[in-house]
Amino acid sequence: MLLTFKSNDNLNEYNFDNWPPPSRISQYQDVSAPYPGARCPPYSQYAGIRHLPYSNGPLQLAFQRPKKECRTFQSPAVEKVIEEVTSRMKDNDLARMFENCFPNTLDTTIRWYVLGDDPKAFITTGDINAQWLRDSANQLQPYIDLLHYDENLRKLVLGAIRMQADYIISSPYCNAFNAPPESNIPPAGSGYADRVYPPPNRKVVFECKYELDSLASFLDLSNEYYTATRDTKFMDDAWIRAIESIFDVIRDQQMPTFTSDNSPNFPEYLFERTTTLATETLALNGIGYPVNTGTSLIKSSFRPSDDSTILPFLIPVNAMMAVQLEKISQLLSKIGKNELATFAQETSNSVRKGIEEHAIFEHPVFGKIFAYEVDGYGGRIIMDDANIPSLLSLPRLGFLKKEDQVYQNTRKAILSKTGNPYYLQGSVFKGIGGPHVGLRNAWPMSLLQQISTTDNDNEILELLNFIKESTYGLGLIHESVNVNNLGMFTRSWFSWANSEFARVILDLAKRKPLLIFKDGNNPFYLSSIFEHK
Repeated sequence: MLLTFKSNDNLNEYNFDNWPPPSRISQYQDVSAPYPGARCPPYSQYAGIRHLPYSNGPLQLAFQRPKKECRTFQSPAVEKVIEEVTSRMKDNDLARMFENCFPNTLDTTIRWYVLGDDPKAFITTGDINAQWLRDSANQLQPYIDLLHYDENLRKLVLGAIRMQADYIISSPYCNAFNAPPESNIPPAGSGYADRVYPPPNRKVVFECKYELDSLASFLDLSNEYYTATRDTKFMDDAWIRAIESIFDVIRDQQMPTFTSDNSPNFPEYLFERTTTLATETLALNGIGYPVNTGTSLIKSSFRPSDDSTILPFLIPVNAMMAVQLEKISQLLSKIGKNELATFAQETSNSVRKGIEEHAIFEHPVFGKIFAYEVDGYGGRIIMDDANIPSLLSLPRLGFLKKEDQVYQNTRKAILSKTGNPYYLQGSVFKGIGGPHVGLRNAWPMSLLQQISTTDNDNEILELLNFIKESTYGLGLIHESVNVNNLGMFTRSWFSWANSEFARVILDLAKRKPLLIFKDGNNPFYLSSIFEHK
């Protein structure tokens, strides 16, 4: 097999059978290879190279899966779905992308796991050797419906939940973590230079940005796991302690900036970093800008992009938390944790009320829409960011129906330059970007959310074409691409985005099979290829 390197737009080819070249051996020994002695190029390099065989479609997309002996986790159920779905797809380039993207998390990011009676799993985000709570939860989402058919896959997801619970108990305000000590994987970083309160557990913390969606993602993965398995045993003492830690954070972050006598409340969280980037630290000596009393909303110091918020009441993450709290309330009731269940339900209700009262306003062009961030004083930020949760993804989050009029108005606003400064349209690509990658790059992930929130066939097909072309022949989803030059992109290995693409294809396979399948309007269901246990 030939490997084609892209470097300054000059292509070089190497024979995979003789990989790695002698001059590169020390650089390309990958300690994550699951088989001792396997010579596996690090996927951070591998993902940026076009591999044969190419797809039979007009874009000739590369095959980007590692050799079997270099894959970090293998699931027969996942392989069966790949075979079934790709054999039915009428677009060979889309089929190749699904073949690459659906297994990408399992192929490349499961850095350490144990599958015994107490499973644990350390799942990196891709090219960064740390586990984000949000990313790892989303990376596993496309596999949830397969847990009934693959016991090891079920244990892997359970292991991720238990690993996340340990992290949250240890440092509930932190977003990203190093591998646990028992894995013997050296830490990727520790954030020692950041000034953080409360002090995080430096032994395992990679970064300690407080992002409300990180905690909501843990709830989401727990809720999805229960829905798929009906297993309540995972809700053990450690899981309950993690839930209690999340609820403590919520209580603290609902507090206003000032007391009733107008004195500043003691900050429950602060973060300062020495940096030239305003999005990498918080104002006012690490506290963030003030919020008003009586809103019921929950502060989030950082966005899902890891950029700092401007106004701390970030509406999409509050919406996500409201949905997940309502669901987790039902689980807590099932195991007799009625006091926690009541808190979850009441907080869900109050957050929804807070969004209705403080986030909806009359836009001069689009009518009533949702603001992206508010402060409870009447201040608001009008935009959307590309990451999930976003305003665009509100129906996917389960917060409302896509037919909701305020949502439809908001959707029109954020998919236009008039209503969203980060909606970018160039000569070769268009979509929502954000401060994280500057003013020239949009995120394919935003197009995936646009597909998820429309029933318009022409819109879906147009967006799928943009997504295919955005891979620049690599057949994987990038973090972002330059809207005027697809060869200028960030992150060739971004596992969350690959999982999101796979999730969208599986959704279309049920919701819009005529758009992607050769055999017409015949939806794809797992029950059609698996025998029920």
